[in-house]
Amino acid sequence: MPRGERPLDVGDGPLLKFAADLRSLRDKAGGYSYRQLGARAHYSATTLSDAAGGRKLPSLAVTLAYVRACEGDVAEWEDRWHQVAAEVLPTPPGPNEAHPPYAGLAAYGTEDAEWFFGRDRILEDLEARITAGRFVAVFGASGAGKSSLLKAGLVPRLPGPTVLTTPGEVEVRADKLDLTQDLIIVDQFEEVFTLCQDHTRQAEFIDALLSADCRVVLGVRADFYSHCAQHPNLVEALTDGQLLLGPMGPEELRQVIMQPAVKASCTVETALVSRLIADATGQPGVLPLMSHALLETWRRRRGTTMTLAGYEAAGGIQHAIAQTAERTFTSLEKQQRTLARQVFLRLTALGDGIEDTKRRLPRSELDQDVDVDVVLDRLAHARLLTLDRDTVEIAHEALIRSWPRLRNWLATDRDGLRTMRQLTEAATTWDSLGRDPDALYRGTRLDTAVEWTHRDGARTSALEREFLTESEASRDRERHLAHRRTRRLRQLVALLLVLLVLASGAVVLAIGAQKQAATERNLSVARYVANEAQNRRTAGDRVLANQMIIAAYRLSGTDDLRDLVLSAHASAAEDMVSRSVLSNGSALSPDGTQIPTARVPYSADDRVYKRLGGLLTPRNTVTSFAVTAAERAYATTAETPDARIWDVTDARDPKPVYTFSGPVTRIAFAPTGGRVLVTVEGASEAKIWDASNPGEPKVLGVLTGHPRWITDIAFSPNGQILATIDNQSTVRLWSLANPREPRQIGELKDGEDVSTVAIAPNAKTIAVAGANGTIRLWDLTDPWTPTRLARMIGHSDKVLALGFRRDGTSLASTSKDDTVRMWDLTDNRHPTQRARVSGPTDGIYAISYGDTPNWVVTSNADGTTRAWEFDVDIAIAKMCESVDKEITEEEWHRNFEGIDYHPPCA
Repeated sequence: MPRGERPLDVGDGPLLKFAADLRSLRDKAGGYSYRQLGARAHYSATTLSDAAGGRKLPSLAVTLAYVRACEGDVAEWEDRWHQVAAEVLPTPPGPNEAHPPYAGLAAYGTEDAEWFFGRDRILEDLEARITAGRFVAVFGASGAGKSSLLKAGLVPRLPGPTVLTTPGEVEVRADKLDLTQDLIIVDQFEEVFTLCQDHTRQAEFIDALLSADCRVVLGVRADFYSHCAQHPNLVEALTDGQLLLGPMGPEELRQVIMQPAVKASCTVETALVSRLIADATGQPGVLPLMSHALLETWRRRRGTTMTLAGYEAAGGIQHAIAQTAERTFTSLEKQQRTLARQVFLRLTALGDGIEDTKRRLPRSELDQDVDVDVVLDRLAHARLLTLDRDTVEIAHEALIRSWPRLRNWLATDRDGLRTMRQLTEAATTWDSLGRDPDALYRGTRLDTAVEWTHRDGARTSALEREFLTESEASRDRERHLAHRRTRRLRQLVALLLVLLVLASGAVVLAIGAQKQAATERNLSVARYVANEAQNRRTAGDRVLANQMIIAAYRLSGTDDLRDLVLSAHASAAEDMVSRSVLSNGSALSPDGTQIPTARVPYSADDRVYKRLGGLLTPRNTVTSFAVTAAERAYATTAETPDARIWDVTDARDPKPVYTFSGPVTRIAFAPTGGRVLVTVEGASEAKIWDASNPGEPKVLGVLTGHPRWITDIAFSPNGQILATIDNQSTVRLWSLANPREPRQIGELKDGEDVSTVAIAPNAKTIAVAGANGTIRLWDLTDPWTPTRLARMIGHSDKVLALGFRRDGTSLASTSKDDTVRMWDLTDNRHPTQRARVSGPTDGIYAISYGDTPNWVVTSNADGTTRAWEFDVDIAIAKMCESVDKEITEEEWHRNFEGIDYHPPCA
């Protein structure tokens, strides 16, 4: 056995066990000598021998080099080293320790100004901005040091009285703001959006700050920049009044590390400074992590020296918070750990499309319990929580990102956490209303909350338990009363049964007649109201007209009234310039998802439209569109004399990328990514292009054997089949599986005019239509001898475009008769019209289904798209969103004579 090593005895501690396992690892690797091991690990034989000697814990770097040389599991041994370090290295001093030179996870407060370093340059800039302007906002990522900058940096520099607050402290209420001082600093301004869902209160709070006579400084998390942009007055104020707080540079980080230590009469190893700067430089949100790691390193100092070994023992920047949190949590008793879990879950506000954030918790939300007090005290002493007189909050959001156990809790049951949060708010509201019975839970909300309380780990507060108990008792009382009423009603029914049997014949006839009369009356009233609604719409009162047509539909529910509701909804839709312009029936990117949009409102006024910069020129020439796998969007136009390909990735500023030599009558991109492009030139010549680079398309092949002029072309959804229509209404099908050698695989002579065609997703069905407005379905099982399946009659003019839904069970069509229709193809031998929406269709060249089964999108040759909703419930809901004034009772009775007053959007 090499000198320095000794056998492991029973009762040896974790350090000797660690050393023995290192020696065992060396034996399993082949029993290298320490000289051989040193050559592999690039450390001296003595250093490696000491590492396995068991006298002291080796550094993390030496341990990992030893493990690599023995071909061990580095990640496993790194975790093992941190566990042993936590047990054998010096533990944090007790509560009577000297004032720490670092704040840990907590932000530096105004009382910590003497310990705050590293932000002199940005503070000078901020002070100059405040002097020059009345309103300034400091934006920065979570962990960038905004709160410390404002509290410990800015406040001590400015003379005069200052108010420092957060939206949560004043409950996001404008009347609680103290605007009488020289300066008000509103830190954590994002709480305006996370703690308050009332948009009116939000606007009042923001307007109060904007109109205040004092100077105002905001501290805002950078990922809430878009929320600020939703308030026009705030946007205007921030145009010249915003400061972006980025990460610190190496020299600033050096001041943060060294200056507090010097002030505390400590020295910092040069190796530790270099390591900290290397670990922190360029890392977003790293300041609280670094401050915590420094605090833990200071607690593990050797005498007055902060060492690299102490930093590694603390877990470094990446592991210090998680190590502290985990050590503190596991030191609690079982019941206390359950309480701690609930405390952390209640202290976290779940993000919706953004990161989870911390939440200030009223102390009253937690039970008055000895164990709760112990848990809060232990967590606060570890600097994981901040306790005020009446509130509790997580010291910094870095804990939410860095502690794996907490991240797992939050990810396990987010729906349950939302239920808990809603229960807390409901119980608080109930209590604030004097425990009003009308504020209790009922129905599904009560069932959901009770079911959540029965889950493992769920814990409610005393107020929440009282709220649920009262809710269940109220429900039981209502059920008991309902049962008594039902029993009495049954007795009465039994008593009257004989009389009812005798009169049943007369009653049935009377009821039938009454129902028939009511149906006919309702239909008559509904159609009268529908006609009146059209007159109101013509007169410009669209909101009242919408309510009238909705009420008419609900009164009678006939198909024509349903179609009027859908058409009324469509009439309010705007044409949009968008990257989701359609190409031969596809509004989707190659992976089947909706194409990202960059929409610009359309205006019929050319001057307005060109100022927006979204129109392809010349107008009314767009014939196709495609999106590549890299999400580049391209449209093509058929022009005289030269056709062009446009890059419309930026719908506001389309750019031509290729110009064809000579006239092109038809252009179509394959819908699967836009690699294949087909053009029709010289009337009957169809070329197949490789458009992978739209700026330099290359000819791959030519369709041969087409005897007549080609009037239109269309791809199948998978891009493998191309359909061509000639001037004799013959449809030919071509396989483009090998674009260099296209071959004809089928032919359809419909016998009627054919000007547009669509191929079903399964390529077994084809729909054709033309000038007479009828649509025909054909079975392509044998593409050389297709069989007609059905004939669909409805359009009164030429059909402009056809498009199948992705599952093939529905077909959308549009015509020059200014209608868009949806057809049910569940039984494709007996298709039926599901609905008709009236609206402008001039210039439409393509139609497709959108994100939902009942949403249709059309593309126009002027480069715009329009959405058509066929779900009447969705249409009604969206129409009601714009209703700011319900139909009056007087207006109702003027139109709905004899019908009880029921506002349609109430």
